[in-house]
Amino acid sequence: MSISTQKFLLILLILGIGVQTFISCTLKFPEKEEIEATSSSSVENSSSSLAILGSISSSSSEQSEPSISSSAENQNEYSSSSDSEGSDSSSSFDVLSSSSNVPSSSSIASSSNSVSSSSIGSTPSSSSLALSSSSACTAKDNTKTQYCSGGTIKEYGSMSDGTQTYKTVVIGTQTWMASNLNSTPSSGKHRCYAQGNGNGGDSWLPPGSPEVKANCDRYGRLYDWETAMKLSGCNTKSCANQIQKQHQGVCPSGWHLPDTTEWNKLKIFIEKEIYDNWEDVDFGWDVGTKLKSTTGWKESSVSDKGVDSYGFGAIGTGYCVSCEKLSDGSGYYSGEKEEAHWWIANEYVNPYTKDATQAYKSKITYNKKVMTQEYEKKADYLYAVRCIKN
Repeated sequence: MSISTQKFLLILLILGIGVQTFISCTLKFPEKEEIEATSSSSVENSSSSLAILGSISSSSSEQSEPSISSSAENQNEYSSSSDSEGSDSSSSFDVLSSSSNVPSSSSIASSSNSVSSSSIGSTPSSSSLALSSSSACTAKDNTKTQYCSGGTIKEYGSMSDGTQTYKTVVIGTQTWMASNLNSTPSSGKHRCYAQGNGNGGDSWLPPGSPEVKANCDRYGRLYDWETAMKLSGCNTKSCANQIQKQHQGVCPSGWHLPDTTEWNKLKIFIEKEIYDNWEDVDFGWDVGTKLKSTTGWKESSVSDKGVDSYGFGAIGTGYCVSCEKLSDGSGYYSGEKEEAHWWIANEYVNPYTKDATQAYKSKITYNKKVMTQEYEKKADYLYAVRCIKN
């Protein structure tokens, strides 16, 4: 090795020692005891401890020092959560409340009692906002004394017309009978489903037979509109107007045939609950679906099946057309387990001809989700009656 080369290497060695001496004098590293003291008091001086940790990691090639795990950092940073054993779940919500994206208390209440770390900062899905089917009742929870109404179990009420006793349900602010009326008026047109004339001229069920009684018990009695309104005894316009104003009809005292406004109120209440509940919207349910009983209907698609969310218990009662003409085949029964019709207290007056031979009705069918209002001939059709409390 030449003398010049040796001089060059000596100069490099001297420069290296100088740089090392400068760094050592400039950066004073904490001792092991200082690091341990800092980690134990990181709650009060978290920023300084993080700075020290950063210095240690950046100079690991120069000086070996003990490391502090991330779990220890988390334990000190969220000290209140480390004592969660034995406390209720609300303490964990308090710790997480500083996050601006934590779900609101209402969404937390409808979810489970624990919150995973992965859910922090995320937006709750529509399913978490929906009423959980596991926490709410359904028609399967109905018993002889209780019914599910809007996700809450309630006790059936009852009312009597002197001969029959009926269960009652509360839907919104209205109280409805939970089954169709089965009252026998002294006059007018009325029958049980499939009841014949009894003169041997038709093939329908003979009056007074057990099968006829069973149909009335199951579906209620069918009436023409004037009988349902008890107008058959009125011979003057003032009498008819007064009865229509009260529209008690064949319903027991304190009850009456609902008018279009009352049916619409029921419909609007249910529609609002459906669209306030994401789960109902997802299933595509409508007013008819929610009022239909889970049984008593012809088989249909899953989405059209009744869920009976309010104890209303609508079933396919069917109807009779021109019952006085059953013998010659002009009259007939139809719609059993397929359609439910209820008379409404309002007449339909044709705006052009001023004809008032028709009246409104509410209708639900086995293969549709909706409930509709239509109008039909007062005297030709026999439909069911569902009473509402005054």
